[in-house]
Amino acid sequence: MLSVNLRHWFIKTLTLLLFSSSGTLFADLGDLVRELEGTNGDVKKAQDQVQLAIFSKDFISAKMGWYLNGSSGIGQNNLEPSSAYTDSRGSGWNFNANISKPFLWGGTFQITNSLNSSTAKATSKTTYSFQQGLNYSQDLGKNFLGRETYKSLAIAGEEVEAQKIMKSLVKENKLIEFYSIYINASLERALLKLEKNALQRAKKRSELIRGWVRDGLKRKVDWQQAVMTELEKAERVEMANLRIKGVLDSLSKLLHRKVNTLEIDILKKNKLSFQIKGENLLKNKNLVLLSKRMNQMKLNIEKSGYSLAPTIKAYADYNSNQYDSELGKSISKGALWNADNQYTIGVNLTWPLGFKAENIEKAKLKLQLNGLGREKKKLTQNLKINQHFLEQQLYLLEESLKSSAKRLVLSKNILKEYTKLYDLGQMDLDQVIRAEEMRIGTETSIVNYLAQKERYLANYYHLNGKLKKSLLRN
Repeated sequence: MLSVNLRHWFIKTLTLLLFSSSGTLFADLGDLVRELEGTNGDVKKAQDQVQLAIFSKDFISAKMGWYLNGSSGIGQNNLEPSSAYTDSRGSGWNFNANISKPFLWGGTFQITNSLNSSTAKATSKTTYSFQQGLNYSQDLGKNFLGRETYKSLAIAGEEVEAQKIMKSLVKENKLIEFYSIYINASLERALLKLEKNALQRAKKRSELIRGWVRDGLKRKVDWQQAVMTELEKAERVEMANLRIKGVLDSLSKLLHRKVNTLEIDILKKNKLSFQIKGENLLKNKNLVLLSKRMNQMKLNIEKSGYSLAPTIKAYADYNSNQYDSELGKSISKGALWNADNQYTIGVNLTWPLGFKAENIEKAKLKLQLNGLGREKKKLTQNLKINQHFLEQQLYLLEESLKSSAKRLVLSKNILKEYTKLYDLGQMDLDQVIRAEEMRIGTETSIVNYLAQKERYLANYYHLNGKLKKSLLRN
């Protein structure tokens, strides 16, 4: 007794290992949905676009870092001077190092350092000069106190949010594509089961009639007709298997792996609940994305308005310098605290008269905003129409399912009665087979109605942006 139990346990374990090696065994629909979001190439690409948008936003702030600009050179001048007063022959070198930092508020701070050495050919005397300065400039025009920069940050932030919505939209679109194929696979599994059940009934009928023919109770042609029906049922089973393989191939491409038949539930009832309450369409991902694009366009229009202002930059310069025959003294005496200094305060103005290019750009952005508004209005109307017709189709399908359920009960009773009458010799086999086909047709209609209802429900929740939530809830 113990050895028999061990053998059964071994066979069961081996079966589990064989199935689990080729894919997830009896995977839950929720697991497949999460796998789709984690592995699908289009979803990953959308995620990359979100990250790129984040990088673009961060790049604006990153440009506000410290900058070092340096240069150096060495030279020799042997050109003939026009007079003794203009004699600049000799050799020299120079070194320049500037440190600057821009700010989000439109200001720029800079420290300048310049060290030079010159040796006159006529006197062989070397002189060192060192100059140090501070500079600050502030934009008071179109980028007044950094308003243009801050607007660019806001636009970049809107782009990040738009790409997040786009990623969600890609997920939702991939989910509706995936679930449509999943429903087809589930339907084909249900149809395959019906065909197998019909084949088993046909086999039993053939065996029964064969015995009756052997006993002389039925004609040989009855048995031949039963065998033909059995063969036809076997062909249907094979065709159903082929259809399942085709659907699984499409499903595998979405998940980028081989999907096993056992990962698909047989269609018995609808997974999505039929709770239609005129859902609000404001959560539709396409509508949300259009709204976000419109907000972003409005910010661009505001930013373009700044271009109609002149470029005004206020600045303040402070410089000190020192010439000396000794390098150390020229540096120590030429620093910022040196009495030999200079300061300048001023304003630079650049004002393009007419602003033709700027006005054209602003008009173009306004035209694009109007286009987005029309697109949003049109989409809202179309979504309402789709929602209305989906609700009507769902109610009609619900009535068809109720009717087909009644037909199924009647078809089973008819087949049962016809079989009894045939056994008593009061009914032809043709009539029994037609009753059998009537039952199969009714069962097929029911599962097709269920599949169609599930597709409509999926599309309905997709309109409202709630497909994932609805699938994971059920």
